[in-house]
Amino acid sequence: MKPLSRKILTLLSFSFVLFFPSQSFGKTPGLWDHLSPHPDYPIEWWYMTGFLTSDSGRHFGFQATFFRTKAKKGPTGAMESRKSPWTPRQIFGFHGAVSDLDRKVFRMTERERRNFSRSVLAQKDPFSVRIGRNRLDHPTRQAPSLDLFFRVGNQSFALALTPQSPPVWHDEKKKFYTGPNSTDWAYYYSYPLVRITGTRTVVLPNGTAKSEKVHGQCWFDHEWMRQPMTKDQIGWIWIWGWNPSNTQGVMLYQMIDRGVRLSSFHRATLLHRSGDAWTVRRTNAVHLMTGLVGSCLSLNDLTFLVDKKIVVEAHPWMDNQLLTGGVTYWEGASKIKLGDPSLLENGEGYLEVTGLGAWKNGRLCRNITRGARKN
Repeated sequence: MKPLSRKILTLLSFSFVLFFPSQSFGKTPGLWDHLSPHPDYPIEWWYMTGFLTSDSGRHFGFQATFFRTKAKKGPTGAMESRKSPWTPRQIFGFHGAVSDLDRKVFRMTERERRNFSRSVLAQKDPFSVRIGRNRLDHPTRQAPSLDLFFRVGNQSFALALTPQSPPVWHDEKKKFYTGPNSTDWAYYYSYPLVRITGTRTVVLPNGTAKSEKVHGQCWFDHEWMRQPMTKDQIGWIWIWGWNPSNTQGVMLYQMIDRGVRLSSFHRATLLHRSGDAWTVRRTNAVHLMTGLVGSCLSLNDLTFLVDKKIVVEAHPWMDNQLLTGGVTYWEGASKIKLGDPSLLENGEGYLEVTGLGAWKNGRLCRNITRGARKN
């Protein structure tokens, strides 16, 4: 989107069209080349949100996010972690959430670990990031899929993630500025259409485990940066969505300034797929038409106009998909409508709102006493 720092989703303000050649991506060598950790950067995350259907016909939304942050510097510029061998140089975190779309039940978990904990691993070759029992692995460079395992409450998921597209960078030169300062930049790319197969296991009250197969798709994000949001920003709105045929997709965000004002930093990536041929258009023409009510967002009324011709509407499947714990932010499975205003298609995706942590009668509002942050 993505909790140990705030997720930066601001990009350069220009638009262009990029074409990928028609080819099959499932067995492309080096497909996951950019997964590796970037320890020189203070903030990094690997982010997955998507949908699963079980063999029994049940439907779920899910989030699985792995975070890495460096310890902050002290007044002298030295790393605070050097004051004591027990103070970590890096902190790792995991956020998991499952939305049972049929029963309208939301569950979440949060895990944080110091870098010297035996339950933490972040390595380059073969790629692996692990926080407790939650892990994301790429067994070999040639493997077409990632292996994802995570647990939320009495549910655990063992999933294989196979991308159906090349990576989509949200800036032509990969490095993009996220604010008015020279340090306000980040790297951000996505695999926007990832097929999923695997199993869901539930531990029943009597202690027995029941497993069934699941399948679906997700959106995969990877970001790393030096600088979190500027002092004038408190959060953002972030949406991804696809139409039912997976031929038209979108990622958009709108940064939120102090006072719950819309920031001048906003961005969208429009996707079109025809077989294995992809068209990607990036634009800064993003306008929130409805949903802002005073210092609150009415999540069922969010409507954006992108590139002056594409409408994107978000309607959460469930009202309260609010993650709480060390940080508070809203992230949930949503019904997405997108397309030409005269012919909107019903689809699905995920909506994320950070910086607003108070839930009031269907609206997400600013919590002054406990500012929300993410990533």
